[in-house]
Amino acid sequence: MIAEAPEPNAHWRPVFWEPVAGTGERLMVGVLVQWNDQFTAHRFIRDDVLDCLYGKAAKGARTLIDTALQNLRDIAAGGALYVDTMPALYGVHPGQLRHTHAESLAEVLRTAALLYSSLTNLDKLDELEEVDAPSQEEGNRRFTTEVRDRVIAARPQLTQYFGRTAPLIDGGELTRFGFVSPRVILHFGVLSAVRQPTGLRDARARLWELFRARELSGINLAALIFGTPSAEDPTLSPRQIDAMRRNLDEIEREADSYEMRFFAVASVQAGADRVLELA
Repeated sequence: MIAEAPEPNAHWRPVFWEPVAGTGERLMVGVLVQWNDQFTAHRFIRDDVLDCLYGKAAKGARTLIDTALQNLRDIAAGGALYVDTMPALYGVHPGQLRHTHAESLAEVLRTAALLYSSLTNLDKLDELEEVDAPSQEEGNRRFTTEVRDRVIAARPQLTQYFGRTAPLIDGGELTRFGFVSPRVILHFGVLSAVRQPTGLRDARARLWELFRARELSGINLAALIFGTPSAEDPTLSPRQIDAMRRNLDEIEREADSYEMRFFAVASVQAGADRVLELA
């Protein structure tokens, strides 16, 4: 006896972006989903991919894609998800409506990533040459700048504490830190899915700098805030997720050995919230 296939309980559309209008060259950048009576939008194309493709212009591309996805989500929630063709916004085009049965939203997202995503899915980014991927320093700089902007927007009086310096040895050269206030010393960085060994080395170096600066400054609280992909990101392969968990655990244990704090955050806003909490 053949079991019947379960009824679809999720409806979704892939979302494509055509950076240069009229060329027909599209990137799969996200998905619109209706699951469990909720309409959601999810960006699939990762920050490290946009950094690699657009360099300093990546922030503008992220803003455009995120804005388009949220506006399309609102349009979809109004009933447009189910029409033959949804409208495009800012060069961002919803694709064909698809149906599937899923046990969770994460399962819907992973199905979409497997079926449609090229630049964003699974092990593809592992194949990037080291020289092609955005450098560790570029990623750190972008994350630090965006966290700083969010913090200053919330509490302008904290501006003076960003980018301050402190010595690591008596009479030595000053080292620049992400944030130094009378209460806390902070470093910022990123652990990219495609440059994990580099990110791990960078975290270790920054922990040592925090340890030395804390000893000399007399400031008791020191912490490392690292931007990381979410473990629920459907564009990450199981191999990348396993490596990420191992590396984050190692960084946290090393921070504990210095009696310092380590915070892995999956968004700029989460990083800014940590600064506001610690400042």
